[in-house]
Amino acid sequence: MPHADTKSDQTKEKIASIFLLLLNTYPLNEISIKHITKTCGINRNTFYYHFNNIADLIEYVIKNIVDDIIEKHPPKINSLEDCFVAAVTFARENKQAINHIYHSTNRAIFERHLWHICEYSVNAYLNSVPPELFPVQSPAEREIIKDFLKFECFGFAIDWINHDMPDDVASKITILASLFKSNELKQP
Repeated sequence: MPHADTKSDQTKEKIASIFLLLLNTYPLNEISIKHITKTCGINRNTFYYHFNNIADLIEYVIKNIVDDIIEKHPPKINSLEDCFVAAVTFARENKQAINHIYHSTNRAIFERHLWHICEYSVNAYLNSVPPELFPVQSPAEREIIKDFLKFECFGFAIDWINHDMPDDVASKITILASLFKSNELKQP
């Protein structure tokens, strides 16, 4: 979560942190604003000062997590797996919370931010590959490859979540990235 400068910011971060803890324990449909405010020791007006509803809180929490992962990985990364592994690590540490959001009516919020981190990772990776090692003929070909990799990363993540987040995902991502890297180095 971002650094909180003011008391208001601290309260907002406390609400977000408590919500994430609750999500790791309870399904989303069992978490009410009353539950959140009681656990935080705040009143409903304070909650509504910061968030419109629980969906707004979900958006805030997921966006901050994704922004934090992106901030820790510069726009040029050495491998496709760097950001993706960071996201997987967070997901595994918060498996219940991710499952509770993913299997709720707020799934679209989660998927939008998953798409964003997949897009960021692919763009950062492709921007770091020297042109001589990535022999595409045109900007259109580069866009096709970028889109293909985004779709693959996104689909891979969704499939991983649907299969209860098995532990072997990091090794699979490493294998996939190494296969791609070995193929990109081959000159036509």
